[in-house]
Parts: sequence; C-alpha cells; structure tokens
Amino acid sequence: MRIDLASPVDVHGFRAQSNTLLANQVPPAEIAWEASAAEGVSGAVRGLASRPPAFTTALNAIVPRSFLRLTELVVLHRDETRFDLLYRLLWRLIHEPHLLDGSRDADMALAQRMGQAVRREVFRMKAAVQLRPVGELDGQPVRFGWFEPRHHVTEEAAAALARLHPQGSWLLVTPDRSTFWDGRSLLCGPGVAHGPASHDDAGWVDFARRMKGASNC
Repeated sequence: MRIDLASPVDVHGFRAQSNTLLANQVPPAEIAWEASAAEGVSGAVRGLASRPPAFTTALNAIVPRSFLRLTELVVLHRDETRFDLLYRLLWRLIHEPHLLDGSRDADMALAQRMGQAVRREVFRMKAAVQLRPVGELDGQPVRFGWFEPRHHVTEEAAAALARLHPQGSWLLVTPDRSTFWDGRSLLCGPGVAHGPASHDDAGWVDFARRMKGASNC
C-alpha cells in the first residue's frame, strides 16, 4: 500500500496517516511511504477502503512526548527509509509498550542517531551561515546567506537565526528551501539549485522582494 506525503518533511501528514494506519492495524511491511504531493491523503484512503472498521486500541495508545519530538527530528533526516523506520517504531510501541526502556534496540538506536545528526546539522548551519549585505529592499538593508545542509534543516536553522538576528531583513537560501525574515515573520518558499552563482546582489534583492509574497513557514 502506497502512502503519499505532501513533502519530504511532512511530519503532520505522517502523524495523521500513521494514526489511520495504526487504527486499522496495518503492519509496517504492507506500507510504502512516498514523500510526494501527487495524491496526498487520497492514496491512504483508497488503500484502506477494503479494511474492516477501525480499532480503537491504536488511537487510544499514549505515545511518549519524547518520541514525538524524536519523530520531528528524524523526519528532517535525508535517509530515504526514515518514514519506514518511524512507522515501524510506532507499531512496535503499540505492541511492545516497554520498547523505550531498551537501550540496545537496533531500530530505536538508529532513530536516535538520526535525531542527533539532525541536531548537529542545525547547529552547524547556524554557526556557518554568513549573512552579507546585498542591497536595500523598500529603503531598508537586506542581507543574504547561502548554505547546503546535509539534512532538511533549513526551516529549523532559519527559525534559530531569526532569534539571533531579529533586526532587519535577510534572505537565507538552500537547495531545499528559501527563507526570508522581514523583521516580524519568517516566510518560506522553494529552494534554489545553483546557489550564489545564480544571482548577483541585485538579483538576490529582487528574489527577497518576491519572497515577501510567500507563506509563513
């Protein structure tokens, strides 16, 4: 059964789909996760149409808050098996309540390593990004930074940078996402494949102007 997610970092979609799958007692081996927006939720609805009515045990199970936070981090990892791993762990948490107590479980250890790698990459990006002046936008200075993260951490790092640099406007671009801080809100849009060489300074100011119409991250 193929389950489509809206993006490579669709943690909300993953949780919603997982709730439905767990409630219908769909084992991990029957699922193929796809991080694309081609069919969205409809793929899961079609796949579950022939299933019996949902059970309540999975929905009523309490997932530890620590695991929910770990899920948010692991989803940002670039490992293509991350959704398979996370759903397998959710399934096991339902059927093995003491799973989190085991320090030698291979699946849990792998998830922890992925989460740690994502945390390290956020810190690395925050430390490495250099925001340089590229001109003015609506009479105010605007700065630009570029980075190529190892994992999908652009929005996490940009949110941290907004706390570090709340004054003024800046544009942070990666191959995954573009983010623009207008001094009040963090806006997000598509990434840029070719980086700094794809625009001169005036081009990045114009890019920032277009980002003003983007959605909040």
